[in-house]
Amino acid sequence: METTIKINTDMLQPDILEAIKKMFPHRTVEINIQLADDSDYILNNQAYADELSERISTYNQKKETIEIKAKDLL
Repeated sequence: METTIKINTDMLQPDILEAIKKMFPHRTVEINIQLADDSDYILNNQAYADELSERISTYNQKKETIEIKAKDLL
């Protein structure tokens, strides 16, 4: 069995270790920690993905640079 947990470090609590111990009782596990790829969030949010696609197209056409804040997409 294999599992991936993506979590913000602000949310890490001791109970996460207990949950891992319950998932893999009496086993040796390997825990790897690396920064998550934020592009997953962007590409899974249609508004962000559309905006990114539009920006790439605009950049490739050398029209202009446009800035937009995430709060403006809401």
